[in-house]
Amino acid sequence: MFNTGAQALFLPLQREFGVTRTAITVAFSLRRLEGGLTGPLEGYLIHWIGPRRYMMGGWVVFGAGFVVLSFSQNIYHFYASFLLITLGQSVAGFLPIVTVLINWFNAWRGRAISIYQLGGSFGALLIPAFTWSILYYGWRPTTFVVGVATILIGVPLAAVMREGPERYGYLPDGKRADGGEAASESGGSEQSETGLTVGQSLRDRSFWFLALSHSAGITAWGALQVHQIPALVDIGIDELAAAGVLTYTLAVAAPGRVIGGFLGDWLGPRKVTAVAFILQGVSVTILAFATSMTEVMVFASIFGVAFGARGTLMTVLRAEVFGRENFSRLAGLMDPISSVSVVVTPIVAALVYDNIGSYQIAFLMLAVLNASGALLLLGIRMPSRRR
Repeated sequence: MFNTGAQALFLPLQREFGVTRTAITVAFSLRRLEGGLTGPLEGYLIHWIGPRRYMMGGWVVFGAGFVVLSFSQNIYHFYASFLLITLGQSVAGFLPIVTVLINWFNAWRGRAISIYQLGGSFGALLIPAFTWSILYYGWRPTTFVVGVATILIGVPLAAVMREGPERYGYLPDGKRADGGEAASESGGSEQSETGLTVGQSLRDRSFWFLALSHSAGITAWGALQVHQIPALVDIGIDELAAAGVLTYTLAVAAPGRVIGGFLGDWLGPRKVTAVAFILQGVSVTILAFATSMTEVMVFASIFGVAFGARGTLMTVLRAEVFGRENFSRLAGLMDPISSVSVVVTPIVAALVYDNIGSYQIAFLMLAVLNASGALLLLGIRMPSRRR
């Protein structure tokens, strides 16, 4: 309803407030800026107070933000409510969840994260319903109901999270702390921890190359999560069908996540991630020149699979480079660097459109930047893995 579904609000809000696409895009970029600025603090808060209580509070803020959005009367109210939603989503979402997963899984970490991220693809199935409700009932009633439902669903889900296995008598991968094994064998390869402190990691080149490659890898998605539906409407596809294409893009990301997770555990996450970066760049180039639904679907198929694999494997890479103990803090400290691209690229795409009436040049620039992330991955020093 927010990471990707929020762009269903883009054109209705533009019509409601009578502003340019750049003005609406600023709100989408500010949410990434806020996430980048609060990321370092979030990493430490998760480490200190635990993911469960942190997430429960986040879901309340997240839902309240949607309720506040439903009462917005001008573009500035929209900005404020969007930032409130962003704060709640950040607190409730990705970082605390993957922190828990990384604590519980080691040998099968890629597979575990890929299965978790299937939720994003399942959630994408709701985007057409969200769009339909906005078009037929209005964005105000829709966002109000979404806000209330978010709190009622999210808080109980957050309440079942458990920070790590040790306090329950287990080690990662189902091994028992007393030396026995859980009901199922964990098998596979066991990954070594880096042993570096937070300060040492910040001085290591791997941290910076990982941050820059992550930033390059999400440049295209930074713009597409704001402009994909408007771009498709511009070539003659109606809003509801464009929302369906977005759903398809994220749905085919599901097999990409699973394939990426398994291949990453088998071949190593860096190699597979590099291929995903390049495929994302190729697909965005196709979108830049697309004039028909057939070409759009080719883009969506390639981008979706590559996007799914990249998302899973970048998380795995960070887990391998940072280790369990410092993951949340270092991932949070990385946010200001990796968020630069997704703050800037939506605004650049909007400015290009408002000045020349087309996204083509913007999409081509994003394709090149996205693919360049594969080269930056070469600067990462991977810790040794032992069987």
